Amino acid sequence: MEEINFLKERAKEFFEEAEALKKKKRYNLSAFNLEQAIQLWLKYLIGKKIGDWPKTHYFSELIPQLADVYEEKEILKFYQDNELFFDSLEDAYFTSRYFPKKFSENLVSEILAKSKDFLEFLKKITEESFF
Repeated sequence: MEEINFLKERAKEFFEEAEALKKKKRYNLSAFNLEQAIQLWLKYLIGKKIGDWPKTHYFSELIPQLADVYEEKEILKFYQDNELFFDSLEDAYFTSRYFPKKFSENLVSEILAKSKDFLEFLKKITEESFF
């Protein structure tokens, strides 16, 4: 389990950094760090259950795996109901580094709020607290 716990710690570090970067008005990096936080948290939750974590970064692959591991269809429903949120996160993974797109304060605020909602939702299912 020790080899999985680093994902938990890194996820929290990325989340804290995302909040700090948002305050500094560095929205592209804030969005990227939010994506990393959510991605690593999902990998931690999966790894905690099966002993290894997926090597993908796509939420369209991670979330179905998480739903399968926890035998919880509500996770898939959350994903489907919030596809634009997850698309924005995946967008941040690529565009914040490789393309001239800029994330606005409003969009990062929305991504941050929805990230918190998602983490609280997962806490109810996994009994694992992010905060």
